[in-house]
Amino acid sequence: MLEFQSPIGNAYAWDDETGIFIPFSPTMKAVFEALNRKSLSLDDIVFHLSDKFSKEDLIFCYNWLKKWGKIRPMKQKSSTSYKPSTSEVRSLLLRTGFTQLTLSVTEDCNFRCKYCAFSDLYEYTRSQSNKYMKSDTAKRAIDYYFSLLKEGARYNPKRQPALAFYGGEPLLNFNLIKICVEHIENEYGNCKTRYTLTTNGSLLDKEKANWLMEHDFSIAVSLDGPEEEHNRLRVYPNGKGTFREVMGNVTSILKTGYTKIYCLPVIDWKSDLFKREEFFSGKDTPPVSFASLVSNEPGSGYFDQFTEEDHHAFLEQLKNAKKSYSMNLDHQKQRDKLTLFDYLIGQYLKNIIFNGISIYSPHPLMPFSSACIPGRKIFVDVDGNFHICEKINSFFPIGNVNEGLNFENICELLSNYISSMDKCPSCKVRRNCSQCYPKFAMNGLFLCSSEVCREMEVIMKKAFAEAFAVAEIDPQFIEKEINSKKANTKKYYGD
Repeated sequence: MLEFQSPIGNAYAWDDETGIFIPFSPTMKAVFEALNRKSLSLDDIVFHLSDKFSKEDLIFCYNWLKKWGKIRPMKQKSSTSYKPSTSEVRSLLLRTGFTQLTLSVTEDCNFRCKYCAFSDLYEYTRSQSNKYMKSDTAKRAIDYYFSLLKEGARYNPKRQPALAFYGGEPLLNFNLIKICVEHIENEYGNCKTRYTLTTNGSLLDKEKANWLMEHDFSIAVSLDGPEEEHNRLRVYPNGKGTFREVMGNVTSILKTGYTKIYCLPVIDWKSDLFKREEFFSGKDTPPVSFASLVSNEPGSGYFDQFTEEDHHAFLEQLKNAKKSYSMNLDHQKQRDKLTLFDYLIGQYLKNIIFNGISIYSPHPLMPFSSACIPGRKIFVDVDGNFHICEKINSFFPIGNVNEGLNFENICELLSNYISSMDKCPSCKVRRNCSQCYPKFAMNGLFLCSSEVCREMEVIMKKAFAEAFAVAEIDPQFIEKEINSKKANTKKYYGD
């Protein structure tokens, strides 16, 4: 149990076995501790504690804790030496995996963004190149992906195919994107495939945009904010800013009434969060679907350019942004789209509250962190090699288009990763952990969690308090998320 208080003094406790937050009043805490010491009856509890607390409160807390105890899983000792079998991995993936195929159609790019993960600032990622995926490679990957879905249909018949295009700048290989979609329409037209494109937006001319809209693509544009903010980091090879071309293309799409276009802003310690929030709150910008800090994974040298003063200034700005968000919840609710603060603050705090909830013990294949089972998604590089996802470096391949998924490699990768999670068995917030492979990945090895997560419990305790500060101001902050999750469940499983 991890105890914490909201800013107004309300006490709570996080139960890592169920991922549930418990109102932890002095009465509740006293009854909990008494039950933990020895199995006492209600009469015993009342007898021992009635001089400090009311009988009514003691009865309520006792009954609540007894009911809560019935849904807690039997505590299982998760091991860092677990060796998964290929049959276990394959069986699990056939049921819950293969949610998306991502094709890196080119490693070429017409931008030279200053925080690019494929620049010299990152030790373990690939370098930029002019390599392009061939149509034969793409078709083999697609055919293999659909064969996996067909095999898994008996376990998960409602799983919908999803194909994402990535780069580099994928629109530099627009012809291959069209070939892939045509291939799916001809061979798997009854599958209702979802399409996603991640683009810098500079090549979204009328012809390409119309084709993407005709095929119902979700278009994710890397747009960092207003011109000054965007152009500080997102530039052409000659150093010229890219905002006007990107924003012009985005505006043209918005004018058509198309709604499946989103922004993916990236921030660093010099970002002006309030200028960006004002920009993304405007009616002429798409909603924010994801916002992230520049990658600071092992081998990254990006943040070496900043001073401690820069870091402290950013943290102070983020603190003020959180305060502004919580003070303007009514205003946020009136908007018809998500802004930077909605994702960076609101969604983050909702995830803190909801992500760990489960009455089941963690699956032994992944008892620690939020890492997926490799194969849940399949990322295909330009040469046809399979990887866990687009965020991890290329030192951890899991197959290729010629041989398919290598389940022995996946098992070895899982075993190495789990054995590196040395701090996790004793961690009080492991069920609410947001870390996964890229945070630990080096050149074929994983950093130990004890090296990465030194202050995780302190960080999460503060995050819990921040989340409940907002929830106490506006209970609908939680209720809205519950209703959203119910709607998503109904959409997936049916009425």
